[in-house]
Amino acid sequence: MSFVKSLKIQLIAALLILSLLIVIGVGISNSDPVAAQDGVQASATPAMVVNRAEPTQITIGGSQPAYMSIFGSGFSASTSVQLMGYGTLPTQLIDNGSLVVSFPGNINPGQYVIQILDPIGGIVTWPTPVTIQVAPTATPTNTPPQPIFVTRAEPAQVMAGQGGTLSVIGGNFTNTTVIRLAGVGLLTTTFINSGALTAQLPTTLLPGVYNVEVSDPLGGTQYAPNALTVLPVPPTAAPTNTPAPPTPTLEPSATPQPATPIPGQPSLLARNFSVSPVTIAPGETVTLNFEVVNQGNRNAQGVSVAVDSGGKFVPANGQATATLPDIPVGGRVNVTLMAVAAMDTPAGPISVPITMAYRDFSGESYTSKASLSVNVEEAGESSQVVMSSYSVEPNPVEPGKPVTMIVHIANSGNKKALQVLLRVSGSENVLLAGPNGDSFPIGDLDASESVELELPLIVRPDAKSGPQSQPFTITYLQDGEAQQAAGSMTVEVRPVVATVPLMLLESYDYGKDILEPGEQFTLNLDLKNVGNGDATELVVVFGTVESSGDSGGGTPTSGGGTTTTPSTTFAPVGSGGTQYIGTVEANGESKAISQEFIVNGTTTSGVYSLPVTVRYKKPDGTTAQDNLRAIVVVVAPPNLNITLQSPVPEQVNVGEPLPIGLTIKNLGTKVVNFTNVTFEAENADVMDMAEVFIGPVKGDEETTFGSAFAPSSDGHVKITVTIYYLNDLNQEVSIVQTYETEAVTPPPMPEDNGGFPMDPTPEPEQEEEDASLGDVILGFLGLGS
Repeated sequence: MSFVKSLKIQLIAALLILSLLIVIGVGISNSDPVAAQDGVQASATPAMVVNRAEPTQITIGGSQPAYMSIFGSGFSASTSVQLMGYGTLPTQLIDNGSLVVSFPGNINPGQYVIQILDPIGGIVTWPTPVTIQVAPTATPTNTPPQPIFVTRAEPAQVMAGQGGTLSVIGGNFTNTTVIRLAGVGLLTTTFINSGALTAQLPTTLLPGVYNVEVSDPLGGTQYAPNALTVLPVPPTAAPTNTPAPPTPTLEPSATPQPATPIPGQPSLLARNFSVSPVTIAPGETVTLNFEVVNQGNRNAQGVSVAVDSGGKFVPANGQATATLPDIPVGGRVNVTLMAVAAMDTPAGPISVPITMAYRDFSGESYTSKASLSVNVEEAGESSQVVMSSYSVEPNPVEPGKPVTMIVHIANSGNKKALQVLLRVSGSENVLLAGPNGDSFPIGDLDASESVELELPLIVRPDAKSGPQSQPFTITYLQDGEAQQAAGSMTVEVRPVVATVPLMLLESYDYGKDILEPGEQFTLNLDLKNVGNGDATELVVVFGTVESSGDSGGGTPTSGGGTTTTPSTTFAPVGSGGTQYIGTVEANGESKAISQEFIVNGTTTSGVYSLPVTVRYKKPDGTTAQDNLRAIVVVVAPPNLNITLQSPVPEQVNVGEPLPIGLTIKNLGTKVVNFTNVTFEAENADVMDMAEVFIGPVKGDEETTFGSAFAPSSDGHVKITVTIYYLNDLNQEVSIVQTYETEAVTPPPMPEDNGGFPMDPTPEPEQEEEDASLGDVILGFLGLGS
């Protein structure tokens, strides 16, 4: 029994030892073989790193969406964010170093832990919990826009030629907020949320330090506390004077063998192509986004990408070539190029050829070609007049002070725009009409033509400080139809408190839209004091007044004489053209003024300015003068002589044709562009054409035309001839000529009986004389024997 018991104990011990050896063997087999070989266990480092996540307190259910920004490295389009206890949150990838996470409004309040997951980068659990709270129910109020603020801009440094994405963190941002680099200009800005913006950095930035400016039309302008530093590309290291290693001594039988390089080369291709916008018109700009991948077996160095010349697309904004960083084997770089389609680009899918140039470590150069496709829509001929740029002098402006707006008006279309007129006015003006009014005729603009205008205006006395918007409208004619383009300018107003009157030509009219040479009219205008000081001893002079005591700027000082120059186009009637008004109180009092004028008989067609000079005393006792203008349109009618080819008879028979022929002679020297003539009749039918085309008639030449009518019944007949032509403003004008006559029923035709009496019964002898007289009349008419 003892032997059996001892054997059992030995078997149990052997089984225990065997189990221990199996466990040890499994542990060794599952461990890292390299680590096991070296005797040190290697720790796995995830490819994704999270540096910070902010804010840590999220308020949901408010007027603004709730967002969190996560910064680090190794992020990709597959990266997601989990809110433990809730689920996956909506995540937007900004770049490989930043994410933006949205928080829905249905999350319960409390503290949560977030996890960042990526199929390649692994899982990162952020140690700081996130607190979710619900915003209190707010009573709707008309809250004014809050000023924007900027806390930082990142990255703080980039390499020249690298480009990339600039992120700006702050608050109160809107979708109209833009980012600007001082000395470079506005960047293409993407609105992420009210606390984050991004912008694409051009690859053409030169080395230096750039201030980051963020501006919003309502929120103001702020600068980031840190600037963006663009570092120069480090030069290739020069060879050092290191002594060459000693040449090894070869055995007599040994022969030196040259080093054999590994065969291969870098090979770049473009993929994941997209365009914005999807469809463009000729002359518009398209943004090309694609990915450059190195599928070779050597690193690609000195990489550059450019749009090929000679095609239908040219680089935009001078960005001829984009320089990329070195691309390792299997690496990829996102590229953005901007190109402009030529005006003669045909409609349909158009290829944009690009060339990628690069080299390997040995200096061998390579090129790769790629073709990207852009859809171009068919472009029709049309005018497009816009304000391409503007500047303000002085800047900022002061309320109640003169200001000069220097604007550039351009026709960016492909057709000539006629009679272009710029009017600086709108529902909420910050700029008021100056010496030349608020309307500025430009004339005709050819396609791609631009002009520069200096607009003397006056800043509204009660203008608010800060950036203010001034609306404007541009009107022009295209194919005889009026077109209008509206826009706005931003003016920076400096806060100034002053008590000064300011006279404004608020409105005026002269009874009709167009005047003719020699015509008499009454000008009714309303003068309004929009300043905050009374204007006393106010005198209105219809003419230009120059003062020897003028201090410049159109505001004479006290002392000195004045000289009045009346208008040579519009002469005042019934008075000397000067009226004493008296006192016009501040803050909006108006005075109605009327003056009769007559247009100079030799005036040619055009848009004229009627000078209205207002002189008054300011509260400080000095004399002020405002030079206002009323715009008057004058069109000289053509000198025509319209005559009938033959007079209209006083009486016509019903049913018989009545021809009406006219001759128009141009007694002037300019060509008159007639369009057509229409014929209408009352109590008559138009037998010939009811409408006739005439065409242009040169000076001292004539043209003829006409039609025929048939009276319908007894009574009055009225013929109306309407002649249409285009005046000097390309407007259709009509001349109406009327002709009248009487229609009667013609007498019945007597029957021809061969000369025999109608009645065989003999007539009484006393009536023979009457019958003989009847025979004489019938014989005279050829109806008797």
